[in-house]
Amino acid sequence: MNLRGLLKEYKYDSDFIYEGLILDISTKLKRLMEKKGITKKQLAERMDVKPSYITKIFGGSNISFKTLAKVLAALEIDATISIDEWSEKGETIPNNDMIKFVKVENLREKYEAGNIRNLAA
Repeated sequence: MNLRGLLKEYKYDSDFIYEGLILDISTKLKRLMEKKGITKKQLAERMDVKPSYITKIFGGSNISFKTLAKVLAALEIDATISIDEWSEKGETIPNNDMIKFVKVENLREKYEAGNIRNLAA
């Protein structure tokens, strides 16, 4: 089964949705930090927490709305949450960053197995 088929099969699986949401939140927070030029260490200082806590947040750990609000406050971001429904027509692909990650990992596995000569090509 291809990736699109797997996405369709598991799109209503609560674990799949949960992992996708964690990945989406983490990715968006990282992009906001990059845009503002803030490092994880600086974010930890602003939140008055240890850098290891920030690493835990970005490592896919369960993040509460309260923690998310603290991160957004430290980044000086006034944000809202938007919930978008996945389209059957393929107009919107859920967890787009996850799909990119899976594709890269699949290429890496093929490269390491010797099935691809140059990963950069």
